[in-house]
Amino acid sequence: MDSDLIWLLLKPSHLLAYTAVLGVVLSRRPIGKRLLVAAAMLVIVLGVLPTAWFFLSPLETRFLRPEDPGRVDGIVVLAGEEPARLSEVYGQPLNPSRLMTFLMLARRFPDARLVHSGDTAEPFGQSALARELLLGAGIAPERIVFEDRSRTTCDSPRAVRELVKPEPAERWLLVTSAYHLPRAVACYRAAGWDVIAYPADYKRQKSPWYFGLTENLGDFDAAAHEWIGLLYYRLRGLTNELFPRPH
Repeated sequence: MDSDLIWLLLKPSHLLAYTAVLGVVLSRRPIGKRLLVAAAMLVIVLGVLPTAWFFLSPLETRFLRPEDPGRVDGIVVLAGEEPARLSEVYGQPLNPSRLMTFLMLARRFPDARLVHSGDTAEPFGQSALARELLLGAGIAPERIVFEDRSRTTCDSPRAVRELVKPEPAERWLLVTSAYHLPRAVACYRAAGWDVIAYPADYKRQKSPWYFGLTENLGDFDAAAHEWIGLLYYRLRGLTNELFPRPH
């Protein structure tokens, strides 16, 4: 079974929904009442209390944005936030914030080589959407490479390296969502590529108290996905660090 489908079925907010629905179906039995109580408690713990903040904040603050990264020879942005399905519905590429950060860096460092890494080049795939948006924003086609073979975060460094062949002394920025950076950096370091982390697409405020039920549940899903991913990659030997430290 595809890993994305497994996660879709087992993400915490969906498990909460399954618990509540099953509780309603079995409400005339003692087990049904227990399930409803469990669902109510999960709503409070995950949706009302700052549980999501405590899990997501360490991921988002692990790598701070460098004020002055110095010389930059190249910039890699990871796919993953491009709204492919919604873009297909409306027939136009809708822009994720990762690419906005990438575009600003491309203008700030006009001599840097550019790479978009991940997903497929099929129509309305994330790579195809990124190509349409970035080239439409004025990025010169000869300046950017679209890597569309990697399917996981740890596929990316090897696939990108084969395309751009960076020299050992070159300095490359790695742009992705702040909460995803620890896993991405761990993958790049395991591949022998010591990139400079550049966070984008922050989800949480600095205060742990945010009373938004759906937002808190969504943020807890994102945090759970990353922590599980960090552990899974480390146990499989794909990375050398469980929670990489900034240099």
